[in-house]
Amino acid sequence: MKRSTFFFFAAAVAAVTAFSAEFERIVRPARYTRGNTGIFAVQPIDTAAWLTHPDIAGEMLQIPMPRVVRFRKAFTSDGSPLEFDVTADERFLLTLDGQFVSRGPHRGTVENWTYQSYRVKLPAGEHVLEATVWKVGAAAPLAQLSYRLGFCLKAEGAYDAQLTTGKADWQVGAVTGLRSIGPSGGAFGVGAGFEMTGTGIYDFKPGQWLKPAVVRGPMGNLGKWGIREKGWMLFPSQLPDQTEDRVRPGRFVTGGAMKFPFTVPAGEKRTILWDLDRYICAYPEAVVKGGKGGRMSWGWAEALRGPSKDPKIKGNYKGNRSEWEGKSFDGFTDRMVFDGRDRAVFQPPWFRCGRWCQLVIEAGAEPVTVEDLSLIESRYPLECTSAFTAPEDPELAGVQRISTRSMQMCCHEMLFDCPYYEQQMYPGDTRVQLNVISSMTADDAIIRRAIEIYDLNRRDDGNVPFNFPTTGTQEGAAYTLCYLGMYPDYLMNHANREWLRCRLPGLRDTLSGFEVYERAEDGLLANLPGWSFMDWVPRKGWEGGWAPGSKTGAPNAELNLFYLAALQGAAQVEEAFGNMHLAAHWRAKAEALKPAIVKAFFVEDRGLFASDADRTVFSEHAQCLALLTDVFTGARAQALFAKLVSEDLCPTSVYFSYYLFETYFKFGRADLFLKRLDMWKGYVKLGATTCLEEPEYPGHDSRSDCHAWGAHPLWFLRTGVAGIRSAAPFFARVKVAPQPGALKSLQASYPHPSGRMIEVDLKFADGKATGTVTTPVAGTFEFGGMKKDLVPGVNVLN
Repeated sequence: MKRSTFFFFAAAVAAVTAFSAEFERIVRPARYTRGNTGIFAVQPIDTAAWLTHPDIAGEMLQIPMPRVVRFRKAFTSDGSPLEFDVTADERFLLTLDGQFVSRGPHRGTVENWTYQSYRVKLPAGEHVLEATVWKVGAAAPLAQLSYRLGFCLKAEGAYDAQLTTGKADWQVGAVTGLRSIGPSGGAFGVGAGFEMTGTGIYDFKPGQWLKPAVVRGPMGNLGKWGIREKGWMLFPSQLPDQTEDRVRPGRFVTGGAMKFPFTVPAGEKRTILWDLDRYICAYPEAVVKGGKGGRMSWGWAEALRGPSKDPKIKGNYKGNRSEWEGKSFDGFTDRMVFDGRDRAVFQPPWFRCGRWCQLVIEAGAEPVTVEDLSLIESRYPLECTSAFTAPEDPELAGVQRISTRSMQMCCHEMLFDCPYYEQQMYPGDTRVQLNVISSMTADDAIIRRAIEIYDLNRRDDGNVPFNFPTTGTQEGAAYTLCYLGMYPDYLMNHANREWLRCRLPGLRDTLSGFEVYERAEDGLLANLPGWSFMDWVPRKGWEGGWAPGSKTGAPNAELNLFYLAALQGAAQVEEAFGNMHLAAHWRAKAEALKPAIVKAFFVEDRGLFASDADRTVFSEHAQCLALLTDVFTGARAQALFAKLVSEDLCPTSVYFSYYLFETYFKFGRADLFLKRLDMWKGYVKLGATTCLEEPEYPGHDSRSDCHAWGAHPLWFLRTGVAGIRSAAPFFARVKVAPQPGALKSLQASYPHPSGRMIEVDLKFADGKATGTVTTPVAGTFEFGGMKKDLVPGVNVLN
């Protein structure tokens, strides 16, 4: 990936001429196993040392207050390209001659710490490389793990002696003026707001430069004894860098026109309410002049709140997200304190997010001039390269728009459930997100990263954390069962065979670990550890999101049906790798589990599966999982499906409707799916630009306005309505079986791992389909009783 950037932070040195450089991100070859990482030098960066500021060389793990330091190294270029690897703990921002290069490192754990690599063309002469490195400890987002503050860089070739840490004479200086002011706006997982005094940390110029302390030298001194060095185990990041797009969206709805610069006179205050027009994740940046003794707060909110339009309903609610009159602001806030300098560039250490900003600018004894307010949008460069259009239902465009934006806002160096409140990765959410991404783009780097994050952090019983990475410890075997579904999903939709092969030991360990929780008398799972979360259902028996009956340790239908699906998926994966004996083992366990589930949970006189062992709770959840796993087939399955769509059952919410929609399409009922999209169309009418966490109704707001688990209409419009699905492991074949419902025509595309698109352009009339299917692989087309072989290239349907 190449980019040119023109964002300048602190000036480097007077002798350096600033230039517009083209930086190329290099992705080093992936390493899928730990091997000798941390024992020997298995990659060039292992020959570099880790540096820190000498005054904090003894600080590790939690620290008493945020620490920010800047590393600096002047060097001479002969005009040859500079290539280097770089990482830091917790985070770094790297500049070359004052010009932005990158942020990082891409998130990981101490035992899977990542580094990034770059190549830059340099003119001959003097240059300065600088890295601002911060560790804010308890003020950091929960997903930001750490060992100790440090910085490491390895340069190639002629630049090795000049720039490699541990070899070159780097300087380090302390950056002051940053303190935590705690979380706000209801957010609990995204870290603290900050007060920045004088200027921002990336603009701050240390008053004293010192020789850094070495906190860890190059690898290999203890390697001959097989001793692994403490701390970071480095792996090359396989992800692209996050976006760095400077934008100024929307408009000021109060506080004057959006024109710069503007001045707030001494002793006065200006309050600005800024409608960003769309949900955005970005680093806010304020450039100010003068104003000594003054201050500014910059708050972020997903939505404003005001009185309900129904006078019978008391309290304040979000309502239409685009409306602001008569509403109040409550959000996550940073503060800036002015010291009167000619130019201060304030930017917090971590990005902020939402739809609305409120800025309160207070001038002190002298006026303050705001020269610029802008946002640097930061997210994974995820774009929806596929498409779906249906002229008969133009509202589907809005559903896709908010679904796409939700995925983008929840996709960074890791996946998030939501960016505003938690920024956590939960396997139940993640599985849905990974399939949505599969329908958007052929880029599977973030998909592989998500799966391996869980795999590399398994517990002793094979379970993966309920959420990870995180500084806390939360357990829940229900989400481990969802995690197991990611393996067959990857097998069918992507093609990195070697990566998946290296993940198989984790799959086997996790699935084998569940045998510990099987009851001796029938093989059903019971007494599962942690919070067996299944869904947020406002009905009796679903208190706290628990799978009904599971809180007391009793067996639950949904948990055992997920276990059945995991066994079936494992058999599919092992078979694809030729491990027939393991495939047979998992398949035999699955077949033995089916009658046990029927005996424990199926209620004959109702023709339904109960969720709990006491047979008191009946839900959409249990029926759709039973149908997806083929507990019943043929006429019995049809009868169960009829009950699913006709009985008053505990309903699936936004998240779990993913499994309900899969069931609809399995039984050819696209009409039911398209009808359920009314909820998403309602989001659009509410002015939402992303998918809400849960349904809203009078007197009840969705907590989160951006939750990626609601983005799955993208997946189903392509795989269900357009009917484009993988029909063989590693997407070696395709099956196109559209279910248009009442739609008379559609055009759609789906990304194939080859990088080419599978495209359909279809019309439907009199039970027949006409049009074209363009595909890079062979397969079949099925519709209305017709079955046609597809060949690579353009296929015409008459």
